[in-house]
Amino acid sequence: MHIKKLLKSFGYNLIRAILVILAVLIIITVIFMFMWDVPSCNEDSEAVAYARSLSQERLSKLYTDMKQFSTKDDIPIDGYRINRDEGEVPIEFADLQVVKVRPSDGNIMIEGCFDHYIYLKFSGIGYRSKLGDKKEIILNWGEHPPNTGTQVLWSE
Repeated sequence: MHIKKLLKSFGYNLIRAILVILAVLIIITVIFMFMWDVPSCNEDSEAVAYARSLSQERLSKLYTDMKQFSTKDDIPIDGYRINRDEGEVPIEFADLQVVKVRPSDGNIMIEGCFDHYIYLKFSGIGYRSKLGDKKEIILNWGEHPPNTGTQVLWSE
């Protein structure tokens, strides 16, 4: 009688173990598939190259436009999402190949890479700016050293 209970218990435990293994394999597969197509946010990425390719004239105009828009009251809470159907992007930013333009925060997200990003940060613009900040556009990339960095792309 104890053998029947033992075999029955063993069968249930075996089934549970198989289900746990299958669940883990499915989760690993999904994570692998998701990570396979994640863009790079390191210095050698296409997004950093794109930011560096913007002319000084375009960066100067971009700074002026960000400054103007940063004081508007009708900006969406999370800024403007480029290439999405979530609202109209002002013509001043429509040519950019970026993810988000956030004048209130004083930044432009060029690329998102899971939990880190490539940003253009506008010193002197946005709610975090301080009186006396230099007028600069700073490119930030990477998540952890040695793959992080900054570069001033434009300053007045």
